[in-house]
Amino acid sequence: MEILTAIILLAGGLFAGVLNTIVGGGSLISVPLLIASGLPVHLAVGTNRFAMVFNTGVGAIDYHNKVKYDTKMALFLASFASVGSYLGANIVLQIDEKILEYIIAVLMLSLGSVILYKKKLGLVEREITLTNKNYLVIIILSFLLGIYGGFFGGGISTMFTFVFISYFGKNFIQSAGITRFIVSILSMVAVISFTLNNSIDFYYGTVLAISFVAGAKIGVKLALKAGNVWMRRLFVVLAVISSIKLIFF
Repeated sequence: MEILTAIILLAGGLFAGVLNTIVGGGSLISVPLLIASGLPVHLAVGTNRFAMVFNTGVGAIDYHNKVKYDTKMALFLASFASVGSYLGANIVLQIDEKILEYIIAVLMLSLGSVILYKKKLGLVEREITLTNKNYLVIIILSFLLGIYGGFFGGGISTMFTFVFISYFGKNFIQSAGITRFIVSILSMVAVISFTLNNSIDFYYGTVLAISFVAGAKIGVKLALKAGNVWMRRLFVVLAVISSIKLIFF
């Protein structure tokens, strides 16, 4: 790796790490960055997933130290997401990659629209009584998101955040912490598969992981300082930008 490439990867990874720790979407920046650095697509995805373990792991710890989110619930849902992650990292999806991107783009726009329409959603915690039907839906969603996370993962944190805001009544900061916990675990599972298939460049991955850790540290501090209102605004902006990127680029 050339020095210039390492510098660009560190700088871009830092920005992606900060963004991912606050509202998600970091992989939509870091994966293209790895490809532009010279890695084939499959190596870029695996390498990014390796580095993401450090970003989400550090973010999960720092968020918990500050807001004390429910780790039991996070671990429960992470178990289903991890099974999906393992499958997603091993199977070849029976769908054209571009069609998948269009589907994710529409989904991201829909999530942003709901947040924009429901003015107070995610700003304060709400008491929600979960029925067996609610739990079944959430388990299925966790499993499906896990599959997507194992395969690629761009925007998965944003989607998990929406699940916790809408189904559990959590605010944005609480949701961010729980999401980092889950994504860190499913990333570890995916990394095992990527490693067995020689789909990780650990040199590039280590460089990216360094910037991701720094990004996580900065991201948690910025999220707590900005508060739920600004996280809500950033969530909507990210959803729109991510959709545009997935459709047109």
